[in-house]
Amino acid sequence: MQECIRAVRLANPSVPAVVESLEQDETIRWANSLQRARVTRWGGMISTPDSVLQTMVRRALSESGCPPHVTAELMENAHERRWPTGLSTLETRQSNRRYYENYVCKRIPGKQAVVVMAIDNPHMNDDMVLEPGLVMIFAHGIE
Repeated sequence: MQECIRAVRLANPSVPAVVESLEQDETIRWANSLQRARVTRWGGMISTPDSVLQTMVRRALSESGCPPHVTAELMENAHERRWPTGLSTLETRQSNRRYYENYVCKRIPGKQAVVVMAIDNPHMNDDMVLEPGLVMIFAHGIE
């Protein structure tokens, strides 16, 4: 699929809407293939994951079939410096903790990590989600 998208872009740059639609469909299919997760220990969230942890999660996303362009964006959004305002500091995370149970989280296979995709969370306030989504990595507490 990615090869076709690249070929279409190179052959005719005037079709970005079609390509964007194909990419969005691919992202939705991937997100729908993931198992829903339940976070039991929100306090175990790692807001500043180191590069080794990020590399392991990036690999798991790729192995799960996550489109490469989405993997890159999600991993950019795996650190608190890129999180939305409702999650950006420890203080705001603590004050917004009551909203966490409303997240639709999907498990990143084999990892104590979830993705919170914007397409799965239209019911959440804008200060709690990002496009296309964000990665939350945990020390423990993912079911």
